[in-house]
Amino acid sequence: MRYIAALLAAWLVVPVVSCGSQPADMQQSDDVLVSVGDSALTVAEVLRRMPAGLSPADSANMFERIVGHWVRDLVLLDVAEKNIPDPDRIERMVEAYRNGLIVDQYLSTVSEHAVDDVSEKRIKEYFDSHRGMLVLEQPLVRGVFVKVAENDETLDNLRRWMSRLSDEDVDNIEKYGLRQASRYEYFRDEWHEWNVIAEQIPYRFFDADAFVSSSADFETSADGSVYLLHISDYITSGNEMPYEFARLKIREILRAADVASHRDRLMDDIYRDRIRSGELRPGLYDPVTRTMKVSAEKSRN
Repeated sequence: MRYIAALLAAWLVVPVVSCGSQPADMQQSDDVLVSVGDSALTVAEVLRRMPAGLSPADSANMFERIVGHWVRDLVLLDVAEKNIPDPDRIERMVEAYRNGLIVDQYLSTVSEHAVDDVSEKRIKEYFDSHRGMLVLEQPLVRGVFVKVAENDETLDNLRRWMSRLSDEDVDNIEKYGLRQASRYEYFRDEWHEWNVIAEQIPYRFFDADAFVSSSADFETSADGSVYLLHISDYITSGNEMPYEFARLKIREILRAADVASHRDRLMDDIYRDRIRSGELRPGLYDPVTRTMKVSAEKSRN
């Protein structure tokens, strides 16, 4: 693990060029991690697959996983190709999967562009008729969240401004209190789900509802940073969603339904067109109505 961390530190200071698809003999020997047949995995290729912002320990763990999976997949692929009983079945499954992806992509693209945006009137009607179903599974909060360095010279002022949070205090926070801040969120005018805020704070909140209803101001520190949270308003779980929060979820529900409906109509139109041209010939199954027909022999019985 320590060797991998050192390797990553050394490689991250040089330009990363992906060359994992080149044959092994075309790679620089000090870049190649491992080779399987004509395929070679390089340090540069692994680094290209890794997301930015990981800690040294997480980077080393992911590096090991990527390398391990690459070796496993190529070695097992060679073994499997020589020993599977029905390779043609695999080819048919791959072709079916590929065809499905192409069709789904086409239908999604066409339908997304063809469907109009959901009107506010429809959203409000849905909200009024489904209030009993639109219930919070976790608390909603409004407030302000700041993450600053422990040695921030404005920390005491930040604590005071955060606890009062008048309009003047907010101005002071934004003008003077954020010079060393690495995170600032002002959400007094919109509801946030509690876990969106809690996930940014290195603290275990055992009972979210009890916490938001009893802790207007909260502070904790970890790894050289101080986390300040002021909750100006809250709604505990089990209560009805406020309209301004529910409307975004309702819009997604209605738009998804509109897209699905358009896809069905599009497919029906395509089926009818192909039936008229003679390319599509229904037998016992009618693709337009999506029903089975009763055969003449069964209808006589």
